[in-house]
Amino acid sequence: MATIRKLPNGKYRTDIRKNNSFIQAKTFILKEQAEQYAVELETNIDSILNLKPKKLKKITPDKVEALGGAWLFQKLGVELEFMTFETLADEYMRQWKGKDKNQVYRAMYWQNTFNDTPIKSITSKQVKKAVKDFATGNAFLTDGSGKKSNKPRSSNTAIRYKAVLSAMFKYAIREDYLKENPVDGVFVEATPNKIERYLSDDDRNKLLTECKNAAWDKMHLLVLLAITTGMRKGELMKLRWTDIDFEKGLANLTDTKNGESRSNPIPEVTLIELRKFRQIGNGLLFNSPTRPERPFEFRKQWQGALDRAGIESFRFHDLRHTAASYLVMAGATLYETAQVLGHKSTQTTGLYAHLSTGHKSEVGERVMAKVCNSL
Repeated sequence: MATIRKLPNGKYRTDIRKNNSFIQAKTFILKEQAEQYAVELETNIDSILNLKPKKLKKITPDKVEALGGAWLFQKLGVELEFMTFETLADEYMRQWKGKDKNQVYRAMYWQNTFNDTPIKSITSKQVKKAVKDFATGNAFLTDGSGKKSNKPRSSNTAIRYKAVLSAMFKYAIREDYLKENPVDGVFVEATPNKIERYLSDDDRNKLLTECKNAAWDKMHLLVLLAITTGMRKGELMKLRWTDIDFEKGLANLTDTKNGESRSNPIPEVTLIELRKFRQIGNGLLFNSPTRPERPFEFRKQWQGALDRAGIESFRFHDLRHTAASYLVMAGATLYETAQVLGHKSTQTTGLYAHLSTGHKSEVGERVMAKVCNSL
């Protein structure tokens, strides 16, 4: 109920009460203003009190503001419960069962971006800006520090981060926290992937020589394994001696990036090196000498070998591209190369297709020459 009274200074004061409880008081110059305020606030009060539990659960922060603000709900004893993005991120990651550790970093990035913002108030416009800000920023350093490098971020990285953000909102929809995904309609233009750098014969020989001179006695073995098998860094560092089948020349991988196990062939030249370090038991191939159950941190030894070999702008992951390039140039089909590398489809392996041009020409020449000779 509203009470309007004139003050000694000539102004008008509006007092709003509901069920004998004081709600709000406000002073105006004109009586008409006081009356209009009283009507609007009482209308909002009635609307709030008439909200059914189901409607109240789904109310958005914008709607709360339109009805007078959270303070008015509090005055009326009507509890509001908004899920924040921070809470959503925590809940999403608790139920996520994937193996890609990068998923955690991506989810954490968005958690820090939206933080305590209620998820119902996050709009497509806000998401579009956040994704654009990320896409136009610099790439993170690969040491896990969270610091940024001087290199621009690739569009593929932006696409992967956007996919995680979308997955988080899709989870919110599945749990009935939201009705629509604000990531829908937000696009990141993909730039064509260019083949990553791979080692020439000369660079490969120089690098392997310098790896033999490294302070860590397994640097040469690690790089040789990477070049000749195409295994990822994470796969190599998780390898245990029980994973190596010396008779069949295979590395049995059970914990891979795509979640599927595979047997990776190891050529004899690499098996010879492996036998020099062979151990009995389930220990890591590349363990830390002080903490045997943790992989060795070889970043300094790796960079030292690159520097001594005079090789610039080359990442450890490029050894995987080197293996793929060698396979294709030697005549392996894209399907065969995908099987060795553990690609789920040949679409990824297709980046190396142009390297097989020479091999295709040789096959065509050989086959057609035989056909023509028989004519």
